[in-house]
Amino acid sequence: GALGFNPRKIVEFNHHGVRIARFFFIEDPDGYKIEVLQRGGRFQ
Repeated sequence: GALGFNPRKIVEFNHHGVRIARFFFIEDPDGYKIEVLQRGGRFQ
């Protein structure tokens, strides 16, 4: 990306039709992978 971050695809976890998590990873210029979670459900 333009800022040196490389976002990966968005992943959704569903249980019985209810989304329980939505997240993606970015990789910083040093190669570290950082998980980005959408706020909601048990991730407030």
